[in-house]
Amino acid sequence: MRQDCCLIYLSSLFTIISVIDMKKLFIFSITLLFILLLGFFNLFSPLAKAQDNNNHVPGQVLIKFKDGVSQADRDNLLRNNRARVVNKLEALGVLVLQVPQTAEEKVVAALSRNPHVDYAELDYIGQAFFIPNDTYFVGNQWGLENTGQIIKGITGVVDADIDGPTAWETTAGGVKVAILDTGIDQDHEDLSPKIVLNRDFTGSSSGYDDMYGHGTHVGGIVAAVTNNGTGVASGCPSCQLINGKVLNDNGSGAYSWIASGITWAADNGAKVINMSLGGSVKSFTLENAVNYAWSKGVVVVAAAGNSGNPSKTYPAAYTNAIAVAATNNKDQKATFSSYGAKWVDVAAPGVDI
Repeated sequence: MRQDCCLIYLSSLFTIISVIDMKKLFIFSITLLFILLLGFFNLFSPLAKAQDNNNHVPGQVLIKFKDGVSQADRDNLLRNNRARVVNKLEALGVLVLQVPQTAEEKVVAALSRNPHVDYAELDYIGQAFFIPNDTYFVGNQWGLENTGQIIKGITGVVDADIDGPTAWETTAGGVKVAILDTGIDQDHEDLSPKIVLNRDFTGSSSGYDDMYGHGTHVGGIVAAVTNNGTGVASGCPSCQLINGKVLNDNGSGAYSWIASGITWAADNGAKVINMSLGGSVKSFTLENAVNYAWSKGVVVVAAAGNSGNPSKTYPAAYTNAIAVAATNNKDQKATFSSYGAKWVDVAAPGVDI
């Protein structure tokens, strides 16, 4: 994939939201840069150890009834399938059901056949795309400014970057960016002043704090306090952060958590939603959440993934999300990066960021 046409937009990184045609806006806004891709590894974490061989939450199903179905008909259908409501995604009209473990697929099939049901599906699992920990802007953060510096023995291509310093001369951002991830370290000196809202969707004992490290790293790349002589320089120094913890302390999360986080962020002032995460299975619920945010004028950015092949990941592959692939400091596609002309929208620095 040739990125020249995709990376020029990054020089205006923080100009987001004033164009009605959001798809064009996304492709030409810097939001897409550090918000995401920073150095994927082929590392995934299960929702829980007992689920290593599953791609969905055991004993959990998602359902959306058609409009006009009476409560009595709903109750009868759920009772007949030994299902009970454990959560609601109000914005999407979706119910999270608890069903007998090992019977999830049978229940989904039975519910899907019922004329009262719009759709039923498993509650699939998404994972964090792992990011390494880099520090310091000068000489290291080539994605912001590539002078041809040597990174891990590889000489970069001059100006294969997003022209961060040039963009900062124009604007340093100022919008609210939602980081839907493993949470953000509430005591981090570069991040705590930037967080304006927190919420945990995972039920973790650690609440919305980050015990895994992934969300904190992403938050730092997006909007860490900059020009303070410590840590990293961020892509959007004046942006504020909305912290939605949708992945647990192992780096995994149910699609229902991720979808809830998307609608919550859209309803609470986010102009950009970043998700450095994904799953391999399509979901009506997840796509509807992305569409909900899009309908409210929110830029939805998601990592294309790190499979190194054209296999789609979600939510990145949905029409109303921007799928971002990764490039290295030589302006080449990262070997691990997922790709595909029919679903990946842009490419941005994503190796050793």
